[in-house]
Amino acid sequence: MKLLVTIDVEEEGLFSGNYPREESPASNVFELDALDSVFLELNVRPTLLVSYQVANKDKALKKMFGLKDRWKAEIGAHLHHWNTPPIVFDPVPQPTPSELMSTDLLEAKASSLFESLSDGQSRPTSFRMGRFNLGPKMFQVLERMGVKVDSSISPLRKSYGGPDHLMAPSDPYFPNPLDPREKGKSSVLEAPVSILPIFRGVDRRLDLLSKTRYFPERATEWLAMNVASIAIQPAWVNLNVAKAGVRLHRARGGKCLTIFFHSSELAPGMNPLNTTKEAVRTFIKNLRTFIQWLQTRYDAQSYTLSELYPVYEQLRVTSKENQQD
Repeated sequence: MKLLVTIDVEEEGLFSGNYPREESPASNVFELDALDSVFLELNVRPTLLVSYQVANKDKALKKMFGLKDRWKAEIGAHLHHWNTPPIVFDPVPQPTPSELMSTDLLEAKASSLFESLSDGQSRPTSFRMGRFNLGPKMFQVLERMGVKVDSSISPLRKSYGGPDHLMAPSDPYFPNPLDPREKGKSSVLEAPVSILPIFRGVDRRLDLLSKTRYFPERATEWLAMNVASIAIQPAWVNLNVAKAGVRLHRARGGKCLTIFFHSSELAPGMNPLNTTKEAVRTFIKNLRTFIQWLQTRYDAQSYTLSELYPVYEQLRVTSKENQQD
């Protein structure tokens, strides 16, 4: 089994329901050293998906490149489109859904982020959209910018200004650029975060419900999150649930897991999940225990996002050759 550990490295203040456009602090990134006991000892190479509000601070960015070297990690891009320049004020509720922005504006914002993360020799080749708010416009921007792997699809999730990915696959795939929730022939590989439908077909039923005027959209969101899915995310669920999700994923032929969490979850009180130092220590312990279990039970091998690309590209090439024979 292939294991991707991804961290959204971002500024503070994002769990309050507000999405300020102005400069925001990012002191939480200096708490990431606590993960040495996981990454160094278990030989895990994470992907650090860094937001503009981190990248535009010299000390924070220097910290990222230091972690990259120490952990043999990858630095990717994490676009918070509400506070990455150029800033354009609009009258809709925040965060503005990316599909309501122009392609030119999205590309300009992505360019600002990518340039801030450039080390003078290379630019990021992995990406995640803020709030998983990826649609066709943003996906086509990624294709033009040379991104190899995106991880913005959050299956079984739908919310305003966030994902609309109820029917998305749970294992990596090459999407349809016109609808990234579907398999297609894009040059960009999609590595969705690992969330599974509790049983086959529930995603389709929820999608149908969401399109009827008789069923409240918020009810669909709640059902998808709390009843119809299993999140293989140690930051969200207890280890027994995460392990059950892995077993189900493997039984359905799944070959890859994408774990994610936020940098602020390492800083007590800067997130709603880990409000104390003890809660942070428990999260790190659970993460370590879960990865050790994956390595022992399923021989899980660590990849960064961009390291996954050639594996799936070769599978695609082999599949085409077999179809021609």
